[in-house]
Amino acid sequence: MSDTAVNCVDQLRRYAQTISDARTPAQQEEDVVNKLNDILFEDAQPSTSYEQIPVFHFSRPQKGSIKAKLRQLARLQHLSICSHNILGQLQLDDVWFCLLRHATKAANSPDDSRLHYDDFCQMSKDLQGTISIPCFHHYIVRKNAMLQTMIHMGCFDTGGDGGVTDTELQAYIAALVPELPGLQGIDRSMAVDTYAQIAARKFLFFLGKKGKVKIRDIVMSSMWYELMELRVEADPEQPQEGWFSKGNSERLRNIFFHLDQDMNGHLSKHEFCKNTVGSFSPIFLDRVYEEHLVSHKTCRAKGYPDQMDFGAFLDFMLAWDNRSSLAGIQYLFPVLDLKGRGYLSQADVYTFFRQIYKMWVDCGLYPELNIEDVKDEVFDMAQPEDPLHITTQDLQKCGMAATIIGMLADVNLFWEYDNRETLMQRDKDDQGK
Repeated sequence: MSDTAVNCVDQLRRYAQTISDARTPAQQEEDVVNKLNDILFEDAQPSTSYEQIPVFHFSRPQKGSIKAKLRQLARLQHLSICSHNILGQLQLDDVWFCLLRHATKAANSPDDSRLHYDDFCQMSKDLQGTISIPCFHHYIVRKNAMLQTMIHMGCFDTGGDGGVTDTELQAYIAALVPELPGLQGIDRSMAVDTYAQIAARKFLFFLGKKGKVKIRDIVMSSMWYELMELRVEADPEQPQEGWFSKGNSERLRNIFFHLDQDMNGHLSKHEFCKNTVGSFSPIFLDRVYEEHLVSHKTCRAKGYPDQMDFGAFLDFMLAWDNRSSLAGIQYLFPVLDLKGRGYLSQADVYTFFRQIYKMWVDCGLYPELNIEDVKDEVFDMAQPEDPLHITTQDLQKCGMAATIIGMLADVNLFWEYDNRETLMQRDKDDQGK
């Protein structure tokens, strides 16, 4: 019996004891029925206790509404107030000289200035109970720069949830470009918006979730420090390298324009296959378009549901160049997983390498290559927990993801794998000269 029923019975029992004996049994029964109806009616009334419970969630105001604009203005005002706490260069210099005034020389290194601070538990101390002043000052400078970046980037966070979308991050990077001497003159070789799209795509690819990336994750990542290296003016004799460099951005843009024969801003599968070096197997490219482009929201919205726009092209390049990374594996693994079961079976590996073998023979290389032997080599490299299935976790653990994916998708990479000993010996001979 439920608690409500037990309570109802108890109330009726107590009420029955109060009924006068002068009333007839029929009248007494009628009184009990009336009391029961009253109890049931009271239980059916809505509880007013909810009026005392505080609201824990407020729905986000609609975009463009007065409430949303007021919310954004309040955030910008708050960020402006926070920016007053950022130390300028003069203030940082004052901190440095203040630390030096209280410095002592380290016992084991007279050139190293140290600081006594018994209560400063966050810093690692030496046997004399001191911390390194240069290290502490470097920490202050980096922390100050991080807060400054978070405040500036927060001004582009229209949602106010601590994250930025692809469009918002592109707008921030476009505004940042003039402050980076390493990108000097980039506006003459390509649109700043194009560079911003290339740079933002890497953050979204590796750190993004559901189309957004947390500002804190950006400023604490190694990619951010790679971008900040462009604050140093590039040496013409030693051009900067890396994804964010001016040269790499121009290279990616030129590759895309070269592939886009009809100049519609999208790459069809025919364009991609015809104008590349032709080393990717047809089944691999078919699967790339099936998994990542047929359902691509941006391409579908623009009327190109089965073509690759510049953003999708950048995703592919990031995944291919970083096949051993978690993000690269998560992008490429579904391409190889023909039936979408969450693992690669022996049949999947055999199917992909069969086309590599066909391309291998068409190139005039020796046809005695045994597909079954290569399939066994792939499983030996992956070292899967289940000897018949390779999962994403297996590829991460084995450290051979780049090699495995490469030899199943690209005939040139398989040739490098098959001739790895010869190539290694050639590299040793070149180093010895």
